[in-house]
Amino acid sequence: MEFSTNDTTSHELPPVVLDGNEVSQTSVDSFPDAIYGNVVWQTLLSRPRTCSDSMCAGIATCPSNGTLALHQHTQAEIYYVLEGSGEVEIGGVRHHVTEGSLLWIPGDAMHGVFCGPDETLKWLYVFPEGRFEDIVYRFKVADAPKTVVTLGNERALEDIEQK
Repeated sequence: MEFSTNDTTSHELPPVVLDGNEVSQTSVDSFPDAIYGNVVWQTLLSRPRTCSDSMCAGIATCPSNGTLALHQHTQAEIYYVLEGSGEVEIGGVRHHVTEGSLLWIPGDAMHGVFCGPDETLKWLYVFPEGRFEDIVYRFKVADAPKTVVTLGNERALEDIEQK
């Protein structure tokens, strides 16, 4: 169900409650080019699909030997590891994470996710934005094309110039 994007204050919005069936039926997205990683995600909370006005959230999964390439975005982000293990690099430092780990990633911090051959990682991600489409990922990928890649109507990926 889509909600109007008319301006309303938070106290006027109804709560959002998604049951397991709704979560499992949410479409799975991926990057248009594997150079950005082979992580897949389901955006669960995001306007206009839900009436959230100040946060968006979803579930991401990194497969064994998988990655979410190093990237940054203006908004801070929270990861809460739901299952599995892997490494999350933030600001050049790798952190081993397992089920129950919580990470706060500052805005504009370079970060990425890496899983070894015997690891998979599934986490909840949360941004302080009402629409996931407003998060612009800027990737640090050596062989990436130097153009903006668009996902959907407004979703953008940008490559960072290599120094």
